[in-house]
Amino acid sequence: MIDNIAIREIMTSDLLSVHDNEKLSAVASIFRENPIHHVPVLKGKKPVGIISTQDIFKLIFDFDSTDTRMLDTLLDHTYKIKDVMTDKLVIFEEESRLKDAAKILSDSSLHSILIVDKKGDLTGIVTTTDLIRFLYKNIS
Repeated sequence: MIDNIAIREIMTSDLLSVHDNEKLSAVASIFRENPIHHVPVLKGKKPVGIISTQDIFKLIFDFDSTDTRMLDTLLDHTYKIKDVMTDKLVIFEEESRLKDAAKILSDSSLHSILIVDKKGDLTGIVTTTDLIRFLYKNIS
């Protein structure tokens, strides 16, 4: 049954992430160049935060008429990743059940769950999009 599937079966494991000491422009660049909406923030291999496109859009809106290079410079001099990231994370181990992830994503305003191995190292992410794709493929 679908509700007994391990979360690792649907997670995205080919992640783009940043470290907590990188410049915010690195995150903005990832969003500009890739069709993703969440970038995990790591300290070593451990997740300490997450930044969404919405977090960046809120900042960029203030600098609306600025070109990309100028925007990156303004972001880097105005904010640090720690200022923008969300540190209230939902983290599941790879063996957690899909049913539990679906409950969290459907009952809250969250759109992503970080997935870690037994050591706590980041191995993937599950987003509402991952869940919808999985359901679409498995609906008879």
